Amino acid sequence: MDEKTERELHDRTLNTITHGRLLAQEWHTAGLVPRGSTKQLTLDLLQKLTDRCGLQDIDDDRIELLGEQIRRFTNEYREGLGDRAMATDIETEHIYDTKVIDLINLAWRWRQFRAAQRALEDKVAAIRQTDRLLAGI
Repeated sequence: MDEKTERELHDRTLNTITHGRLLAQEWHTAGLVPRGSTKQLTLDLLQKLTDRCGLQDIDDDRIELLGEQIRRFTNEYREGLGDRAMATDIETEHIYDTKVIDLINLAWRWRQFRAAQRALEDKVAAIRQTDRLLAGI
């Protein structure tokens, strides 16, 4: 692998790890408590993100599980807010409820983490596919 590709892969990995760690921190700041049958799975995932490890174990299903919980908690706090926050950026300049701001920020962070994770996985897949193609020449 050339140096430029290594740097790009490193940057994408760093971006994913950073957003994951901040997602776990902001989850706790927002005071969300996982419930139901996925409680332990969620807590384990948040701990992996906090510890900056296990990226290979974090698939789209687990990321979507976190997102769904954020959406649901936020909708319970203020009807429809979770749906909006998960879909688009919401300006918080004129919002004075700190809990609402924390939940909006958490949804934004989740979207950033999901995008970073997907970009990293796409880059790794491209590298693998390129290696296979070049090996066949």
